[in-house]
Amino acid sequence: MTKPAVDAEASPVEGMLEQAYDRQRRGNLAAAEALYESVLASDPERIEALNNLGAIAIHAGRIDRGVELVRRALQLNPQNADAQCNLGYALNLLKHHVEALGCFETALRLDPDHASAKQNRREAMADLKQWELLEAYQIVLGVFPRLNPPVTFNERVLRRIIYDRDRRLKVLCDKLAVRKFIRQTVGDEYVVPLLGVWEHPKQINWDILPAKFALKPTHASGLVALVDRSAGFDQQNLIQDAEQWLSHDYFDTSLEWGYRGIPRFIIAEPLLQPRDRNAPLDAYVYTFFGRAALIRLLSGSKKSADRRDCWYDAGGRRLAINAAIPNVHLNLADADREHMIRIAQNVAPGFEMLRVDFYIAKSGLKIGELTPYNSGGRVQWDPPALDEILGQLWHPDFDVSCLPRQE
Repeated sequence: MTKPAVDAEASPVEGMLEQAYDRQRRGNLAAAEALYESVLASDPERIEALNNLGAIAIHAGRIDRGVELVRRALQLNPQNADAQCNLGYALNLLKHHVEALGCFETALRLDPDHASAKQNRREAMADLKQWELLEAYQIVLGVFPRLNPPVTFNERVLRRIIYDRDRRLKVLCDKLAVRKFIRQTVGDEYVVPLLGVWEHPKQINWDILPAKFALKPTHASGLVALVDRSAGFDQQNLIQDAEQWLSHDYFDTSLEWGYRGIPRFIIAEPLLQPRDRNAPLDAYVYTFFGRAALIRLLSGSKKSADRRDCWYDAGGRRLAINAAIPNVHLNLADADREHMIRIAQNVAPGFEMLRVDFYIAKSGLKIGELTPYNSGGRVQWDPPALDEILGQLWHPDFDVSCLPRQE
């Protein structure tokens, strides 16, 4: 945002420009936009109005319009560091990362202390790194992904990873922030109890923790230590593991935008006891545009050799779907299915796809995670043709009854 230079004896146009800047600074973007438009009606070459109006358009998601306005400002004055930064930000959103980096470099040559240009340059470099996911996809699945438009289940997830910048994704990926989101949408009874939050594992008071608990970072996925005091545990090794978790931004590993920059803490949760020994521990409900379509039941510990799964549609029909682990029959009671679907559909509105991960515990259903990036878009479906079939779940009129039934 460029601060206008207004003469001591301001003209009416300059007065409007100053008012517009003040409204923009205070966050009243609609009023600022109207004032900037009035300025340009009187003075079409007013650089501050062009640049700041462009910034508002970009913020509102009208990126092409924003680029047009900022480019006009730069045609009049290529030495405007704020405009260079705004153009770079918009180009990065459009995935023109190399051109965006050039804009940030120009802004920093003009103003070496430009904080926004420094931050946006770092983000553009990180976004550029995301294209490594295309190679990873090809290595795992043997084909190059189609993203414009995507067709398969995996391609659609990958497109979200690379293109979607919905700020709510950062809430879903943050294991502290998501607890508030779950509480507000479906109630506290579905939130896993929290035993403690620490900035550093050396702050943990181990004496207050129960006999069995889980330790995990708030900014990552899949990193967890399950502790059973009766079996003994090495406290120092656990501290070292937690320090390692906190030492890096998980985005640098996953390249999934929702994880970038999440505040890093360590949390402890109680180990939830299963309802009974034969019950599945987990259930993943796959929702599309707020409606449940698939349910994946899982038994056994995550990443263990005894992990098994079983797939159903929302109507309770068992499906012939296999993905990475052995498939067995796991009973899904109608009451559980209906309960999970109701809760998942209360959480999921507003998201084109969201996986709601439940623990089926003795204390009741608990939401463990809300997952926007299912397996990083690299699920090895069996048979592979399922990838394209399941990609049709993104179509609201897709009939799930056409999915193959388990005989």
